[in-house]
Amino acid sequence: MATAEWEGGRLPEDGRAVTLGFVARAALVVILLCALASLVWLGRDVLFIAFFAVLVASFLSIFVGWLEARGVPRAAAAVGVLLLAVGTMALAAVLLWPTLREQALELREQHPAALTQVVAWAEGQYRVLSGEFGTPAEPIQEQVRQRVTMEAARLLTGALPLLNSLVGAVGGGLVVLFAGLYLAIEPRLYLDGLVSLVPQRNRPRIRQALEDVGSTLRRWMVGTALSMALIAVLTSAGLWLLGIPAALALGLLAGLLEFIPYFGPILSAVPALMLALVISPAKALWVVLLYVGIQQAEANLVLPLLMKGMVQLPPALTLLVQVLMSVLFGFLGLLLAVPALAAAKVLIQALYVEAVADAG
Repeated sequence: MATAEWEGGRLPEDGRAVTLGFVARAALVVILLCALASLVWLGRDVLFIAFFAVLVASFLSIFVGWLEARGVPRAAAAVGVLLLAVGTMALAAVLLWPTLREQALELREQHPAALTQVVAWAEGQYRVLSGEFGTPAEPIQEQVRQRVTMEAARLLTGALPLLNSLVGAVGGGLVVLFAGLYLAIEPRLYLDGLVSLVPQRNRPRIRQALEDVGSTLRRWMVGTALSMALIAVLTSAGLWLLGIPAALALGLLAGLLEFIPYFGPILSAVPALMLALVISPAKALWVVLLYVGIQQAEANLVLPLLMKGMVQLPPALTLLVQVLMSVLFGFLGLLLAVPALAAAKVLIQALYVEAVADAG
């Protein structure tokens, strides 16, 4: 009986027809999905460049829209804002370079001694816990250095072959700047192109979702930029008052790494803590308190004001996505994890959650 029903294309459990055509279509869908996943993985460099370009365009659009509202042609406004931003960064680099170079050399000279002391302390703790008092120090230190170097290289390079070389990184940066410029000049052109790819009945919802993503990314860029500047100033001033060498360089590093929530502040505190340990354990404790105090003030006072109205991301989900992106794509994946998650949440909310609610 069951055999006869199966040969007739019908399952007895639920009564749904199962034909060779259905199986063939299902297999074709699976093959196409696998091919699409392979294509996305092969083109992951291009996807990263495209998303960086969207972030650049979002940042430029903040000022371009303001200038356009005051009668400046959008193309001229976009080019002018980009040149002004690049010129400002170049001027700041020229003015700060002598001080930064001197402090960078100081950091390079101080870090080997600090690393030796930290490794010696960790080695001593390991010996106390394990009871291996006769282990030579040098092999352990060498193993630690090799392991740290290997993990740092793996984190920085990741799985982006095009961007792992110097030429690829420079070329990718230029493509990001020009693509971001073109997106900022004519955002509607690209928005209309994306919307035209979906059926007519879904276009209003898709358009609104993409506009919400753009608005979210712009607010996130503004809030992040202001937060980075504030962290750089407060950290530099605090380290200078504590008498830590290379306070300006360490403060700028803290500001730059503030782009990466959760992991960035930890990474930026490591070199300052190592230098403070060379001076004294008490100084190291003050450095820890400084970084923790600044981060707490930012999280509880500054960010609620800067990120007001922006999509809220669950901390646990944010951490998991950051880890996943860093494992798959290295440091660039870690950089893009939070804005990518914010954009994905807006799209899922608009295209799935609200759509299901409307259908119900």
